[in-house]
Amino acid sequence: MKKLQKTAKLLIGIAMPLLMLLFIVVGVELFSGDEAWLKKEYDRLEINDYTGMSTEDQIRAFMQMVHYMKGSAESMDVTVKVNGEETLMYNESEVSHMVDVRALYKKVMIGKWCAVGIIAAAVVVSLIAFRGKEEKKELLRFAAKALVIAFVGILLFLLALGLWAVLDFNSFWRVFHIVFLDLESSTFDPAVSRMIRICPAELFGDMVMRIFIFGFAIDAALALAAGIYLFVTRKKKAPSQPKLRA
Repeated sequence: MKKLQKTAKLLIGIAMPLLMLLFIVVGVELFSGDEAWLKKEYDRLEINDYTGMSTEDQIRAFMQMVHYMKGSAESMDVTVKVNGEETLMYNESEVSHMVDVRALYKKVMIGKWCAVGIIAAAVVVSLIAFRGKEEKKELLRFAAKALVIAFVGILLFLLALGLWAVLDFNSFWRVFHIVFLDLESSTFDPAVSRMIRICPAELFGDMVMRIFIFGFAIDAALALAAGIYLFVTRKKKAPSQPKLRA
Protein backbone atom coordinates (compact mmCIF):
# COMPACT_ATOMS: atom_id res chain seq x y z
CA MET A 1 0.00 0.00 0.00
CA LYS A 2 2.91 2.37 0.73
CA LYS A 3 4.19 1.92 -2.82
CA LEU A 4 0.71 2.67 -4.17
CA GLN A 5 0.54 5.81 -2.04
CA LYS A 6 3.93 6.95 -3.39
CA THR A 7 2.66 6.30 -6.91
CA ALA A 8 -0.48 8.33 -6.18
CA LYS A 9 1.58 11.27 -4.90
CA LEU A 10 3.86 11.07 -7.93
CA LEU A 11 0.83 11.16 -10.23
CA ILE A 12 -0.61 14.12 -8.30
CA GLY A 13 2.70 15.95 -8.62
CA ILE A 14 2.54 15.48 -12.39
CA ALA A 15 -1.20 16.11 -12.67
CA MET A 16 -1.29 19.52 -10.97
CA PRO A 17 0.85 21.46 -13.47
CA LEU A 18 -0.96 19.64 -16.27
CA LEU A 19 -4.25 20.82 -14.78
CA MET A 20 -2.96 24.39 -14.77
CA LEU A 21 -1.90 24.16 -18.44
CA LEU A 22 -5.13 22.43 -19.37
CA PHE A 23 -7.09 25.63 -18.85
CA ILE A 24 -4.80 27.45 -21.29
CA VAL A 25 -5.67 24.86 -23.93
CA VAL A 26 -9.37 25.21 -23.07
CA GLY A 27 -8.94 28.95 -23.57
CA VAL A 28 -7.54 28.35 -27.06
CA GLU A 29 -10.54 26.15 -27.88
CA LEU A 30 -13.04 28.68 -26.56
CA PHE A 31 -11.63 31.96 -27.81
CA SER A 32 -10.11 31.08 -31.18
CA GLY A 33 -13.61 30.83 -32.67
CA ASP A 34 -15.51 33.60 -30.88
CA GLU A 35 -17.27 35.43 -33.73
CA ALA A 36 -18.81 38.13 -31.50
CA TRP A 37 -15.37 39.03 -30.14
CA LEU A 38 -13.90 38.98 -33.66
CA LYS A 39 -16.50 41.48 -34.85
CA LYS A 40 -15.67 43.84 -31.99
CA GLU A 41 -11.96 43.54 -32.79
CA TYR A 42 -12.42 44.18 -36.50
CA ASP A 43 -14.71 47.15 -35.78
CA ARG A 44 -12.11 48.54 -33.37
CA LEU A 45 -9.15 47.98 -35.69
CA GLU A 46 -10.95 49.49 -38.74
CA ILE A 47 -8.94 47.56 -41.34
CA ASN A 48 -11.66 47.27 -44.01
CA ASP A 49 -9.90 49.73 -46.35
CA TYR A 50 -6.60 47.92 -45.76
CA THR A 51 -8.05 44.48 -46.56
CA GLY A 52 -10.52 45.67 -49.20
CA MET A 53 -13.09 43.42 -47.52
CA SER A 54 -16.21 43.88 -45.44
CA THR A 55 -16.15 42.98 -41.75
CA GLU A 56 -18.52 40.09 -42.46
CA ASP A 57 -16.15 38.63 -45.09
CA GLN A 58 -13.17 39.10 -42.78
CA ILE A 59 -14.97 37.14 -40.07
CA ARG A 60 -16.04 34.40 -42.52
CA ALA A 61 -12.47 34.07 -43.80
CA PHE A 62 -11.02 33.97 -40.28
CA MET A 63 -13.57 31.41 -39.11
CA GLN A 64 -12.78 29.22 -42.13
CA MET A 65 -9.20 29.09 -40.85
CA VAL A 66 -10.43 28.16 -37.38
CA HIS A 67 -12.80 25.46 -38.66
CA TYR A 68 -10.05 23.98 -40.82
CA MET A 69 -7.53 24.08 -37.95
CA LYS A 70 -9.96 22.28 -35.65
CA GLY A 71 -10.87 19.70 -38.29
CA SER A 72 -14.52 20.71 -38.76
CA ALA A 73 -13.81 21.91 -42.34
CA GLU A 74 -12.09 19.75 -44.93
CA SER A 75 -10.60 22.62 -46.94
CA MET A 76 -9.62 26.26 -46.66
CA ASP A 77 -11.79 27.22 -49.62
CA VAL A 78 -13.96 30.28 -48.94
CA THR A 79 -15.06 32.94 -51.42
CA VAL A 80 -14.94 36.60 -50.42
CA LYS A 81 -15.24 39.99 -52.09
CA VAL A 82 -11.99 41.95 -52.29
CA ASN A 83 -12.44 45.49 -53.58
CA GLY A 84 -15.78 44.40 -54.99
CA GLU A 85 -14.49 41.34 -56.87
CA GLU A 86 -15.27 37.76 -55.78
CA THR A 87 -12.20 35.59 -55.26
CA LEU A 88 -10.93 32.62 -53.29
CA MET A 89 -9.57 33.97 -50.03
CA TYR A 90 -6.45 31.86 -49.54
CA ASN A 91 -3.57 31.07 -51.86
CA GLU A 92 -1.54 27.88 -52.04
CA SER A 93 1.17 29.05 -49.61
CA GLU A 94 -1.39 30.06 -47.01
CA VAL A 95 -3.20 26.73 -47.32
CA SER A 96 0.12 24.89 -46.92
CA HIS A 97 0.83 26.88 -43.75
CA MET A 98 -2.58 26.02 -42.33
CA VAL A 99 -1.94 22.33 -42.99
CA ASP A 100 1.00 22.65 -40.55
CA VAL A 101 -1.14 24.61 -38.07
CA ARG A 102 -3.84 21.94 -38.25
CA ALA A 103 -1.27 19.21 -37.52
CA LEU A 104 0.04 21.21 -34.53
CA TYR A 105 -3.49 21.74 -33.19
CA LYS A 106 -4.14 18.01 -33.46
CA LYS A 107 -1.01 17.31 -31.40
CA VAL A 108 -2.14 19.82 -28.78
CA MET A 109 -5.54 18.09 -28.56
CA ILE A 110 -3.83 14.71 -28.16
CA GLY A 111 -1.72 16.26 -25.39
CA LYS A 112 -4.86 17.65 -23.77
CA TRP A 113 -6.50 14.22 -23.58
CA CYS A 114 -3.27 12.65 -22.33
CA ALA A 115 -3.27 15.26 -19.54
CA VAL A 116 -6.91 14.44 -18.75
CA GLY A 117 -5.95 10.75 -18.59
CA ILE A 118 -3.08 11.41 -16.16
CA ILE A 119 -5.31 13.57 -13.94
CA ALA A 120 -8.00 10.87 -13.94
CA ALA A 121 -5.40 8.19 -13.13
CA ALA A 122 -4.13 10.33 -10.22
CA VAL A 123 -7.66 10.58 -8.81
CA VAL A 124 -8.39 6.85 -9.18
CA VAL A 125 -5.07 5.67 -7.71
CA SER A 126 -5.39 8.17 -4.84
CA LEU A 127 -8.87 6.94 -3.94
CA ILE A 128 -7.58 3.37 -3.85
CA ALA A 129 -4.35 4.12 -1.98
CA PHE A 130 -5.71 6.51 0.66
CA ARG A 131 -8.80 5.04 2.35
CA GLY A 132 -8.61 6.04 6.00
CA LYS A 133 -9.92 9.39 7.24
CA GLU A 134 -6.51 10.65 8.33
CA GLU A 135 -4.88 9.32 5.16
CA LYS A 136 -7.38 11.25 3.05
CA LYS A 137 -6.59 14.42 4.98
CA GLU A 138 -2.90 13.82 4.33
CA LEU A 139 -3.64 13.29 0.64
CA LEU A 140 -5.73 16.45 0.31
CA ARG A 141 -3.05 18.56 1.97
CA PHE A 142 -0.40 17.08 -0.32
CA ALA A 143 -2.59 17.77 -3.36
CA ALA A 144 -3.26 21.33 -2.18
CA LYS A 145 0.47 21.99 -1.72
CA ALA A 146 1.21 20.52 -5.15
CA LEU A 147 -1.49 22.74 -6.66
CA VAL A 148 -0.10 25.90 -5.08
CA ILE A 149 3.44 25.07 -6.20
CA ALA A 150 2.18 24.30 -9.73
CA PHE A 151 0.30 27.61 -9.80
CA VAL A 152 3.40 29.59 -8.83
CA GLY A 153 5.36 27.87 -11.60
CA ILE A 154 2.64 28.40 -14.21
CA LEU A 155 2.14 32.00 -13.02
CA LEU A 156 5.81 32.80 -13.61
CA PHE A 157 5.58 31.08 -17.01
CA LEU A 158 2.45 33.02 -18.02
CA LEU A 159 3.83 36.33 -16.75
CA ALA A 160 7.03 35.84 -18.73
CA LEU A 161 5.14 34.97 -21.92
CA GLY A 162 2.53 37.67 -21.38
CA LEU A 163 5.16 40.36 -20.77
CA TRP A 164 7.05 39.23 -23.85
CA ALA A 165 3.88 39.34 -25.96
CA VAL A 166 2.97 42.82 -24.69
CA LEU A 167 6.45 44.32 -25.15
CA ASP A 168 7.31 42.70 -28.48
CA PHE A 169 4.52 40.62 -29.98
CA ASN A 170 6.28 40.27 -33.35
CA SER A 171 9.29 38.67 -31.66
CA PHE A 172 7.02 36.44 -29.57
CA TRP A 173 5.10 35.34 -32.65
CA ARG A 174 8.31 34.74 -34.63
CA VAL A 175 9.85 32.50 -31.94
CA PHE A 176 6.54 30.63 -31.59
CA HIS A 177 6.67 29.79 -35.31
CA ILE A 178 10.35 28.84 -35.14
CA VAL A 179 9.68 26.41 -32.27
CA PHE A 180 6.37 24.89 -33.36
CA LEU A 181 6.10 25.54 -37.10
CA ASP A 182 8.28 26.15 -40.13
CA LEU A 183 9.19 29.84 -40.04
CA GLU A 184 9.89 30.18 -43.76
CA SER A 185 6.52 28.74 -44.77
CA SER A 186 4.85 30.89 -42.06
CA THR A 187 6.24 34.21 -43.32
CA PHE A 188 3.99 36.14 -45.68
CA ASP A 189 4.13 39.50 -47.40
CA PRO A 190 1.04 41.60 -46.51
CA ALA A 191 1.14 42.99 -50.06
CA VAL A 192 0.16 39.59 -51.46
CA SER A 193 -1.23 37.71 -48.45
CA ARG A 194 -4.86 38.30 -47.57
CA MET A 195 -4.40 35.98 -44.56
CA ILE A 196 -1.91 38.38 -43.00
CA ARG A 197 -4.11 41.37 -43.73
CA ILE A 198 -7.07 39.95 -41.78
CA CYS A 199 -4.75 38.75 -38.98
CA PRO A 200 -2.87 41.87 -37.80
CA ALA A 201 -0.54 41.56 -34.83
CA GLU A 202 -2.95 43.59 -32.69
CA LEU A 203 -5.71 41.04 -33.18
CA PHE A 204 -3.53 38.06 -32.33
CA GLY A 205 -1.97 39.92 -29.41
CA ASP A 206 -5.40 40.63 -27.94
CA MET A 207 -6.44 37.01 -28.47
CA VAL A 208 -3.31 35.64 -26.79
CA MET A 209 -3.78 37.94 -23.80
CA ARG A 210 -7.44 36.93 -23.55
CA ILE A 211 -6.45 33.26 -23.42
CA PHE A 212 -3.75 33.92 -20.81
CA ILE A 213 -6.12 35.93 -18.60
CA PHE A 214 -8.77 33.18 -18.81
CA GLY A 215 -6.30 30.47 -17.83
CA PHE A 216 -4.75 32.58 -15.09
CA ALA A 217 -8.12 33.45 -13.54
CA ILE A 218 -9.15 29.80 -13.20
CA ASP A 219 -5.71 28.71 -12.02
CA ALA A 220 -5.67 31.52 -9.45
CA ALA A 221 -9.11 30.53 -8.14
CA LEU A 222 -7.98 26.91 -7.69
CA ALA A 223 -4.73 27.97 -6.01
CA LEU A 224 -6.61 30.32 -3.68
CA ALA A 225 -9.00 27.52 -2.69
CA ALA A 226 -6.01 25.22 -2.07
CA GLY A 227 -4.27 27.90 0.00
CA ILE A 228 -7.39 28.47 2.12
CA TYR A 229 -7.71 24.73 2.68
CA LEU A 230 -4.07 24.50 3.80
CA PHE A 231 -4.58 27.43 6.18
CA VAL A 232 -7.80 26.03 7.69
CA THR A 233 -6.40 22.51 8.16
CA ARG A 234 -2.97 23.54 9.43
CA LYS A 235 -1.82 21.88 12.62
CA LYS A 236 -1.86 24.27 15.54
CA LYS A 237 1.04 24.18 17.94
CA ALA A 238 0.12 22.97 21.39
CA PRO A 239 0.43 25.75 24.00
CA SER A 240 3.61 25.47 26.04
CA GLN A 241 3.14 24.37 29.63
CA PRO A 242 4.30 26.80 32.32
CA LYS A 243 7.26 25.59 34.31
CA LEU A 244 6.47 24.76 37.94
CA ARG A 245 8.85 25.97 40.58
CA ALA A 246 9.72 23.72 43.47
